[in-house]
Amino acid sequence: MLRRLPASLGLLAATLAWGSTFVVTKQSLSDMSTANFLAWRFGLAAALLLGARPRRILNLTGTDRRHGLLLGGFLACGFLLQTTALHDIDAGLSGFLTGTAVLLTPVVAWLAFAERIGRAGWAAVAICAGGLALLTTTGGSAAPVPVLLTLGGAACFAGHIASLSHWATPGNAYPLTAWSVAVAAILCGTVAVVGTGLSLPQTQAAWRSVGYLAVVATCAGLVVQAWAQSALTATTSAVIMTMEPVFAALLAAGIAGERLPAAGWTGGLLVVGSMFIAELGPRQCCDALSPRVECC
Repeated sequence: MLRRLPASLGLLAATLAWGSTFVVTKQSLSDMSTANFLAWRFGLAAALLLGARPRRILNLTGTDRRHGLLLGGFLACGFLLQTTALHDIDAGLSGFLTGTAVLLTPVVAWLAFAERIGRAGWAAVAICAGGLALLTTTGGSAAPVPVLLTLGGAACFAGHIASLSHWATPGNAYPLTAWSVAVAAILCGTVAVVGTGLSLPQTQAAWRSVGYLAVVATCAGLVVQAWAQSALTATTSAVIMTMEPVFAALLAAGIAGERLPAAGWTGGLLVVGSMFIAELGPRQCCDALSPRVECC
């Protein structure tokens, strides 16, 4: 009982950090190309994750390594699509749209792994669809292309979450995550080399952004999440983490001066409500151990 309050506050702080990544990333894109920025973000995070427990990585089986390649591909594609769209879309709107990954996850699990979706799951998808309709028609000046790119990124994140929940075990959850982050770094670095070329961040602000996202939002977030969920139920943890897109929108308004009209906020809250319903559904044993994609 005594651990629940600090655990809840710690997880809420981690969720706040994950919500801040939308604003931080958008502000960094003027200094670096999308692929270059992501290559350094994932590269630093992978170095820290792999360096913390190197023996765990060496013990991955061949099957786990192949799964990690696919998981890293989902991560790289998801973030490349989402971050590219951030050039032309508000950070708050991006947060709400990315949150639809939680709703798309059971659909992907149903299609790829024949997992059953209950009535609550389908109800959540329907509510989310209504929220998306409000967001994309009254949520500001968002053009259809960046909205579609962001939703495509959310679909990739859903593939990552569904696959990780299906393949992860208590023994391989950490090394599988670290390996997939390393694969994402390599893929983003390859895209950067083919495009404008891989180069070091050129400004102190860019270095601060990369360091913050890699160390605070990824590595520290993973540690806090693992500690907090050892004291909290999966339901409590899920409810806290549904605040991520709300934090993204609030920070975008407070820091970047972004504004959503009332109908846009209504649509965003419908998306969050649908996430709440989806997260309260049955959860596999490894869902609580596997990190959410936003923290990566």
